[in-house]
Amino acid sequence: MSEDKSEYEKKIAKANAARNRQIERQKEKLASADYQQKLQDKQKAAQARAYEKNQARMADPVYINEQWEKKLKASKRQAEKQAVKYAVKQAESQTAQFQVNEAAAVYSNEEYDKKISQAKALQEKSLKQATQNPSSKPTNKSTKPIKRKGLAGRNATAIEKRLANKIGEIGCICCLNKNWYTTEMQEQESTKFISLHHIDGRTKPWAHAKVLPLCAYHHDVPAPSHAPLELTPIHRGNKKEWVAFNGTEDALLKQVYEMIEEDQPWLLTKA
Repeated sequence: MSEDKSEYEKKIAKANAARNRQIERQKEKLASADYQQKLQDKQKAAQARAYEKNQARMADPVYINEQWEKKLKASKRQAEKQAVKYAVKQAESQTAQFQVNEAAAVYSNEEYDKKISQAKALQEKSLKQATQNPSSKPTNKSTKPIKRKGLAGRNATAIEKRLANKIGEIGCICCLNKNWYTTEMQEQESTKFISLHHIDGRTKPWAHAKVLPLCAYHHDVPAPSHAPLELTPIHRGNKKEWVAFNGTEDALLKQVYEMIEEDQPWLLTKA
């Protein structure tokens, strides 16, 4: 057993000595300036070959087409993702905009008829009081309709008339946004009960195209006491409160033109 152990130890020592000699030779080789120069030359040659290979690939029409196709596919995927995000955002925005306040009253056809009748009665009463006011000066032209204060302005152009007619067919934009306005109401109401509210005077360029279709209670007639607080006229009322309930006039005007699928002509004129 001792002889076998001695032989084993000799083999181990011999192997260790060989490994140490190999390490020393490797150190000497690495320390050699010629060897270092060969390594650098080898690396430079490899880099040059890689550069030439890359340049040849970049000039290859097949490779160029493949890269363009990849970019187009990536752009298409990105556009599809953006379209989905935009559609979801628009749907959420419309849902929030048209969501019905559960605490607000939902008008039936009978209630809406009643409100229209009350509005017409108030308008007739106001007109009658104006004509019978003793302080007003007599006039021989009694057959002509009495002009309301603030209604004076220039005549509408043909384009303004066409746009105004299309806008009037929408119905009250505020009732529509609050989901108070149904198809049955529109058929029953017809455009003659819609007032076109001018948001930029009556004499400026495109003034008669910058109009909002409003019902009497959203325009200039106070709502009955049992109506929701949100139903308030923009005239004879609190305009800031009206804007808070219904949105700004500019935002509603933009929505109206999107609904009639027309461009806002004053924007085209500026462009």
